[in-house]
Amino acid sequence: MLLRGLKLTRTIIFSTFFMAQISSPLPQLQNDQQFQKGMAFPTWMSKQYGSPDSDKSLSILAKTTYTEWVQFVPTWYQKDRFSNKMSPDYNGLTARKKCLRHAIQTAHNLGLKVMLKPHVDALNEDWRGTFQPTNSRIWFKNYKKMIKSYAKLANEEGVEILSVGCEFLNLTKPKFTSQWKKIIKLIRKHYQDPLVYSANWWKEYEQVEFWGELDYIGIDAYFELTDKTDPTLAELLTSWKPYVVEIEVFYYTWQIPVIFTEIGYRSTDGANMNPWAWKKKGKVDLEEQALCYKAVKKTFKEKPWLEGIYWWHWVPDPEAGGATDTGYTPQNKPAVKILKKWYRESNQL
Repeated sequence: MLLRGLKLTRTIIFSTFFMAQISSPLPQLQNDQQFQKGMAFPTWMSKQYGSPDSDKSLSILAKTTYTEWVQFVPTWYQKDRFSNKMSPDYNGLTARKKCLRHAIQTAHNLGLKVMLKPHVDALNEDWRGTFQPTNSRIWFKNYKKMIKSYAKLANEEGVEILSVGCEFLNLTKPKFTSQWKKIIKLIRKHYQDPLVYSANWWKEYEQVEFWGELDYIGIDAYFELTDKTDPTLAELLTSWKPYVVEIEVFYYTWQIPVIFTEIGYRSTDGANMNPWAWKKKGKVDLEEQALCYKAVKKTFKEKPWLEGIYWWHWVPDPEAGGATDTGYTPQNKPAVKILKKWYRESNQL
């Protein structure tokens, strides 16, 4: 929590300086895009996207929650954080291309727009933000091949947005900026629609120097909120304030619209404290999850620089979630009621 405190202190100092330097409102977005009312729909099973259960779950998402954008997440794997090569596991954890195409087509038939967001993870569960290949030149060469294949697929299937990468904190440091610019240039040869990079909330989005090559700033927004396991709505709203200023300052610098490419809370006691902790054990707390959803809605409903939000995540299983589930999904939980009301209200937050 010390790191969190230092970051918030720095944010407050910087924001005070920033506000003293400007007297005009933040610049308005230059396009007329409707807010992306989104939901992530990942799988770690090779054939799941092609299954009847996945189709049914996607249909429920589209028809009952007023979600208009869905994010598909196929994942490739490398041995550990030092590896130079990643590959698909089409017999186990990686969505097969045929099944991914089926899911995209199903989503489009349901009237949903699509973000394709390929991931690379480590088989030993090293976080991708710690990736430190022994030969970064070879790693980027292999990554180009992987992302190029998805750019072509996205173009062929009419995918509306493509994420060029996700949470490679060590590999998006300034010394690698030229590599990412080459990747983006390559992708644009095969895919002409908008591009985003999905940066981690902690340090990464502020260090990226290639935002100007993209159409959106993407943030996986797992910001740590209160220090309480049972916070009030007022406490959650207060905890969001310094982060909002920090993001607004960042937006003002780049003047590129922001998307929360991921945000979510498990239905566990204290989930607001470290929303990124997907393995942390805790007792079921459906109300805290719902309260966190409500706090996000109230915090960002009047922020014109935020053009979309993708909740993590909806499971390709219509029976997922429920009263005893401690995972991220809002399925069959009070949080889904917050989501429905929010997304139903208007085309903007």
